[in-house]
Amino acid sequence: MEIRLASKVGFCYGVERAYEKALELVNNNEKVYIYGDLVHNNEVKNELMNKGVGFFYSLNELPIDSNESIGIIRAHGIPKKEKDLLKKRFKEVIDLTCPIVENVFKYAHEMQKKGYFIIAYGKKEHAEMIGLKGNIDENKIEILKDPKTFKHNKICVISQTTMDYHNFKDFASELTKISEYNEIAIKDTICYETKIRETEAKDIAIWSEFVIIIGGKHSSNTRKLYEISKKYNKNSIHIDSVNELKSYELSKYEKIGILTGTSTPNKSINEVIEFLRRGF
Repeated sequence: MEIRLASKVGFCYGVERAYEKALELVNNNEKVYIYGDLVHNNEVKNELMNKGVGFFYSLNELPIDSNESIGIIRAHGIPKKEKDLLKKRFKEVIDLTCPIVENVFKYAHEMQKKGYFIIAYGKKEHAEMIGLKGNIDENKIEILKDPKTFKHNKICVISQTTMDYHNFKDFASELTKISEYNEIAIKDTICYETKIRETEAKDIAIWSEFVIIIGGKHSSNTRKLYEISKKYNKNSIHIDSVNELKSYELSKYEKIGILTGTSTPNKSINEVIEFLRRGF
């Protein structure tokens, strides 16, 4: 059996940075709480909890010892008013919003100051888009996945950093045709690493007889890789962990490809590779 692992696997820079910082603080005997899930991956969450990291999911239910603890803002970012509240309630707040995501927030803010209405290609319920909306003028932005007609003097089109690049191009092209405006600015704000993983997903799917996509079932970017792979190879599966592989008859495949989302830990990848090399 030949195994082909994508060149870009495991944590992306933004996730790795947040993950390592949380562990560093805990190892220095700090009490640490993360607002929301650091990443959409249960194995990562369980590992952090086992090491002493706490999680909270509502500003109405802050940890009782917050004033003695460090609060971490995850890589997706959060609305400004939430960040301001955390600063009042925690001993210290460390903002680990991914720099690429932070740049999208800043760009949208600057374009609004120049009179542009922001149209963001993304998912309204995604943490990054909630963070974006909460860091700019909420009355001058709309987040959507399907293009529709807009009428504004100046329009700026951007994207959630984890969306599919080709779909974004189609979205921006169609919106340009059906909208009315005097000026339009289109900026590709999709993470570069996301694009590389998309390209590899296609290449590996075409090469493989069977493709394994490893990552949390609630991970947006992992699901996207699965959808791309499935388009080119019907024998594509999305798994959380190696345990799910036991129900598949893998011995009949000679070429197996492996892809991962940006929130998948190396431990999960190594377990899958070991399982395949062991002969199931």
